[in-house]
Amino acid sequence: MAVSEETLDRRRAIRIARPGRKFLAFVFAGAIGVVVVVGGLVAYHQSLAGRILAGVSVAGVDVGGMAPDDARALLSDRLRGLSQGAVTIKTAIGSTTIGYADVGRSADIDAMLAEAYAVGRGGSWLDETAAGIRHRLQPEQIALRLGYDHDRAAAAVAAIAGRIHLGPIDATITKTSGGFQVVPAVDGSGVDAASLMAAVDHAMADPATAAGLVLTVPTTRISPVIATDRAQQAVDAARLMGGDLRLASGKLRWTIRSSLIRTWIGFEATADGYRPVVDRNAIPAVLSSIGKKVARPVLDAEFLRDRSGRIVGAKADHAGRALDNAATASSIAAAIESRAGGAKPGDVQLSLVAVVPKRTAKDVAQTAPLMSLIGSWTTYYQVAAHNGFGANITVPARRLNGTVVQPGRLFDFWGALGEVSFRTGYRLGGAIVGGHSVEGKALAGGICSASTTLFNAALRGGYEIDSRSPHWYYITRYPLGLDATVSGSQSMQFRNDTSSPILIRGLAGPGWVRFEIWSVPNGRTVSLSRPIVTNVVRGSDSVVRTTAILAGTRLRTEWPVDGKNVSVTRVVRDSSGRVIHRETYISHYHRMIGILQIGI
Repeated sequence: MAVSEETLDRRRAIRIARPGRKFLAFVFAGAIGVVVVVGGLVAYHQSLAGRILAGVSVAGVDVGGMAPDDARALLSDRLRGLSQGAVTIKTAIGSTTIGYADVGRSADIDAMLAEAYAVGRGGSWLDETAAGIRHRLQPEQIALRLGYDHDRAAAAVAAIAGRIHLGPIDATITKTSGGFQVVPAVDGSGVDAASLMAAVDHAMADPATAAGLVLTVPTTRISPVIATDRAQQAVDAARLMGGDLRLASGKLRWTIRSSLIRTWIGFEATADGYRPVVDRNAIPAVLSSIGKKVARPVLDAEFLRDRSGRIVGAKADHAGRALDNAATASSIAAAIESRAGGAKPGDVQLSLVAVVPKRTAKDVAQTAPLMSLIGSWTTYYQVAAHNGFGANITVPARRLNGTVVQPGRLFDFWGALGEVSFRTGYRLGGAIVGGHSVEGKALAGGICSASTTLFNAALRGGYEIDSRSPHWYYITRYPLGLDATVSGSQSMQFRNDTSSPILIRGLAGPGWVRFEIWSVPNGRTVSLSRPIVTNVVRGSDSVVRTTAILAGTRLRTEWPVDGKNVSVTRVVRDSSGRVIHRETYISHYHRMIGILQIGI
């Protein structure tokens, strides 16, 4: 193919670009720039060493670019107000304060600085450099860290609550001379310590809380455990309990007065009031005299012996009884306390316990026949010169004690006594001589108390009476129409008209004498009529003035006594009801003129 010259020349005129000096200059200049930039960055990074990055603030204080110590000094100065001052707690009762310093309230500068210094740190040097540049454009705020000692604050709050607290006073009950009186209850007051603690916590943690903050805390009413109305209810119940109370045992009755019962009543605290109770330990004191009246002595079975000590019979046992003080006191207390609920208990029955004999009739019946008390009588008298000061009554009682009268045999008072003399213990006493009382001139004077007592025992035992004489005039210590005087010319006699021996027991003490007749039970019953009094002649008194006694003194030598006739009828029946004895005892008592001597 042919090519023209013109074409070839045009192609040669086109030039293709190639790297040259300019390019090399650009590359070199860029490299220089990079080195400069990197060097600047390195220099900037080195400037950040040991300093907080710019743009970082702590609790609103700009600390960027500052060394930690400088920042600490600045923050300590700016935030010192957070640990100065106090919170005032105000109540209706009073006010008090909690100092910030007292509870350790302050900013935690070290922690905040550590957080501020850590901003942008932790990567490569390039990352830290970039962060320094970024935080200049986008500042970072470290929040305030405010701390305080909660336990110290809680202790302060508890102390405040304790000072403000006024404890309530329960209603109480006091005893008065007229009964019981209520002392009213008093409300207390205080604060809600938990709510107060929450308010203090909030105030201490709030950065806006500055010195002079006042927390107004309302007081609350604290009700007493025992209100006045509850105590009054107990008093009302106690008044119902305090009435008279009657005790009973069989036909016997005793009354415990309300004035005494009130002294036994006390009050016992319950969950929300009082309950009237009875002091059971105080009750037995009032039962002491009652116990003596209801008690019965226990009698062991025993052998009955004659004068020589020989066993002639046996006496059966008899269980005794005693008042059970503890059980009775409990019953009394329960009856009184039941009244508090409106109950109206009747008589409280005494609690009695049996006292068992140690030796029973079964133990002695194998040796001797069991005997029973067939007849008995007791005479009471005044110990004086007219009965030898009791000797002339006591001696015959002891002498006749143990006398055995066999079946069909006659008992003679004088014959059974034996020797009556000073040697055997008798003394001079009074007597009725020639129709007049004579003092201190008759041996064994007053012995008629013994003969009359034994006569009445034999009379009531249903035995045959063979000889009995009344006194010249009636003596009031003897049963009317049934006395039996003895003297040198007359005696008292009765016959054992049964088939079993009888044992006479004579007992005596100062001012009393008792005769008992024991024998095997014979089934006899005795009835005595009421005394029939006729032909009454009134006695009279007289005054005799004499020089035989000291002037101005008086001496009674005779008492005025009515004269009268008295008759008493006795009927004795055997076990089948058949009449064994029927007799009427006639007593003619003479009229006596009293004599009162007056010394002149």
